[in-house]
Amino acid sequence: MRWGLAAAFALCLAAQLLFPGYIGIANNGDFGKVYGWLCLAPRGPETNFTYFQPDYSWSAGNYWNSPYHSSQSALAWAATRMAGATHQGASFNLRWLGAIHAVLWLGALAMLLAGRRWTAALAPAVIFTDVCYTAYLNSFYMDAAALTGLLLMTACAVWMSSGGRMSARQVILFTASALLFVTSKAQHAVWMALPAAFLIACGVWTKESRRVAWSGAGIVLLAGCWILATTDQAYRGQAMFNVLFYRLAPRGVDLSSLGVAPEEMRYRGMHSYMEKSPANDRGWTEAFYRRTGFARLVTWYARHPADTFGFLRETLVHGAPEMRPVSLSNFRVEDGRAPGARTSRFAAWSDLRSALLRKWPWHIVLWYAVFAIGCAVSGSRVAWVGIGVAVLGAGEFAAASLGDCLDAGRHLFLFHAATDLTVCFAAGWAIQKAMRHRP
Repeated sequence: MRWGLAAAFALCLAAQLLFPGYIGIANNGDFGKVYGWLCLAPRGPETNFTYFQPDYSWSAGNYWNSPYHSSQSALAWAATRMAGATHQGASFNLRWLGAIHAVLWLGALAMLLAGRRWTAALAPAVIFTDVCYTAYLNSFYMDAAALTGLLLMTACAVWMSSGGRMSARQVILFTASALLFVTSKAQHAVWMALPAAFLIACGVWTKESRRVAWSGAGIVLLAGCWILATTDQAYRGQAMFNVLFYRLAPRGVDLSSLGVAPEEMRYRGMHSYMEKSPANDRGWTEAFYRRTGFARLVTWYARHPADTFGFLRETLVHGAPEMRPVSLSNFRVEDGRAPGARTSRFAAWSDLRSALLRKWPWHIVLWYAVFAIGCAVSGSRVAWVGIGVAVLGAGEFAAASLGDCLDAGRHLFLFHAATDLTVCFAAGWAIQKAMRHRP
């Protein structure tokens, strides 16, 4: 049964990512943050948003010293080496990167199968072959590395928590998975304390691996702090500009306490992607962020709980149902589909979840409460891993809701993944309980 489940999982990934008719997800303008320093550029005219573009070419003239740091860049570097795309005129197809992601996902499934019965791996194998997630694997999006790291990290934690002793090998695997996650982008680095806390707990549970576990915790924290410290300030400034002028200013909020100058109030109602936005000027945006900053914004949210709750509610009702970005195509130009078209294959799970969120978005709050109570009652080590995943999901939702106000659906990607992992925990428990009571 284990081999059959692993084979089915691999086949579903290959059918979507590698075989003829393969799909991916269109570039929204972020791909260059990763492929720029690899000297890559799209082969042919760019088709941002409208079509998935898998083919790239190498040229020294394409080099861009990207200010963005991400573990996705390391995976993309490995993919270009495997493809031989390291010289003038060389071609690179995104399926090389998709294959690396897929192999790592298979590694996560293997850890589940090693640590638990096949019942623990069944739900993840079904849910995470949905196109909502797999389409990102054939892309340069940093969230692809974040999701891969999250799946590896969770599977490894379950494996470690299911047995008796925790070996140094397991601790090292978890640390590597956590590094992949926290160094994917700043939005996820802020949750570095969660994997670090697990590693500290591992050191408490097992004396043999204590030094390795606690060293791993320190490395994860240092890596997360490095990502936060080196995050491009212009990127932060754009997000701050959106929140202040596009969300708060139209509601009549006094922005002076947030560091906004009186003459800047003329930007009320603008966001950073508008043609005449001052956020298009990198120097101005960096200076704007230094005057404002997320620390002031968090303080404002804390002092205005009713408004903060309203923003969270708005994201839950309007942003959360969009599990798949409506503006990003899954098809190539040569597939002959309309611009912006999305595939309906392997979409049953995300369609169901989106429909539930549209019909009754508050069910997700109830689900998190029930799941947390169930884990607390269980009290097992695996249950505590589940609580950690739930805390991460809630944190990702809050950060996406309050840290920016544009493209909330895409920024909730890891929230949806963490939520689906809680479903996997519950499904595995239910299946195992049913099998125990089977005559």
